[in-house]
Amino acid sequence: MRREARLRVLGLLLSLALPTVAAGATLEPSASPSDTYGESFTFIGDLEDSTFVLVQLQVTNIGPGSRTGICRATVLRPGQRAWTAQKKVGSREWGYDAATGTLRVGTCSARSAEGVTRVEAPLDGGRVVLEYAAPMAPRSPEGSEVEVGNARYRHEMMLAFSPLKAKVQPPKSAELEQAGGGYADHTRSTIAPAKLARRWVRFRALREGGERMVLLGREGQDGEFGPVYSWTEGGTPTQLESFTLSREGTKERSVWTVDVFGGDGAKVMVLRSTSLLQRSAPVEELGVLGGLIKPVVGAPVTYLHRAVLERAGKAPVTGLMEVSLEGDP
Repeated sequence: MRREARLRVLGLLLSLALPTVAAGATLEPSASPSDTYGESFTFIGDLEDSTFVLVQLQVTNIGPGSRTGICRATVLRPGQRAWTAQKKVGSREWGYDAATGTLRVGTCSARSAEGVTRVEAPLDGGRVVLEYAAPMAPRSPEGSEVEVGNARYRHEMMLAFSPLKAKVQPPKSAELEQAGGGYADHTRSTIAPAKLARRWVRFRALREGGERMVLLGREGQDGEFGPVYSWTEGGTPTQLESFTLSREGTKERSVWTVDVFGGDGAKVMVLRSTSLLQRSAPVEELGVLGGLIKPVVGAPVTYLHRAVLERAGKAPVTGLMEVSLEGDP
């Protein structure tokens, strides 16, 4: 269990430190010699039956070794046991093929060409395939770059709103094929995860049949906010000022409320969690061993919920909400 827990830390700390991909060469990682370098390509699907699917392809120098590749997949099906698997590989077992525009990490791969994007993750006897009906289209909203000393973090939205077909097959289970809404982003950082943010808030409304939008908010360790923005399908990113985060209950019983404020200081939207899908606390799970890596990765905890976003004069929007904290008192 200790080895598995360490692998979960390597995978999850990237998704926490780098908020949660791109056509052509933008699927090629840009490695750094920095000990705190990490780069993540994150693919998400919210399926018609409310199944949540995530695949991450990552490269990092954090932890033992350097230029380590990690492929991670998560499938959360209503009423079913969660399935999460990941594989860590050395620098010779991942790479980018410029001829085909394909990024491979072990047996996992991502390719964006001919108007579609395909991601495949066969792991631990299970398999996830995500097919987006769109090519990658990188875009970095204003404020998407953060500097801490000489270190830097940057993220790109690669697929904000795309129809998606998914095939998921946890080990010893029948294959499920479902349509849904898809999302992808790309992040790169040389800032130690423990120093990058005090907390993150993310909201993604991806499925067809309602308004589709994304919301991202970061509060730094210094109490400053940025980036904070919302983006509705068909529009342009809207810059926001800040947010406040409150909750009732603890751990798996937590219920969250996020108030989001615009540039004039007025509250412009409220985000409320409705049901918990998953709580992830990789360093916490390591116990004593967690103390050895905490100075670099911090003590990240992420809650994934179903949620509703409310704005004055507009219909509520339902979607996926992530709350990521540095520590969880």
